[in-house]
Amino acid sequence: MLIERDAQGFLRDPSHWTWEFADLVAQELDLVLQDERRQLIELVRRYYQQFGYAPSTRPLIRYAQQELAPDFDSLALARQFPGRSASILAMIAGLPKPPHCL
Repeated sequence: MLIERDAQGFLRDPSHWTWEFADLVAQELDLVLQDERRQLIELVRRYYQQFGYAPSTRPLIRYAQQELAPDFDSLALARQFPGRSASILAMIAGLPKPPHCL
């Protein structure tokens, strides 16, 4: 099966997402998907299933505080996914680009 991505690298059809796809995109971004990153990928995919869109940074942090750890913050997110954290996380998770992300 051909996995189609848009010009920015986001998966065109989130239903085609697999962990193999996530590993491929992470490798392209020089990231290794250790347990903490996988946990955040699963979290953002649950958010998408619940709300119908990929979260931008602030909603993602609030959701992570509720679901993972009350002390989760933007620094914790940036340590796991440096750069455009919410956007990179959505890309690896096979989701559309979050609204209001560069």
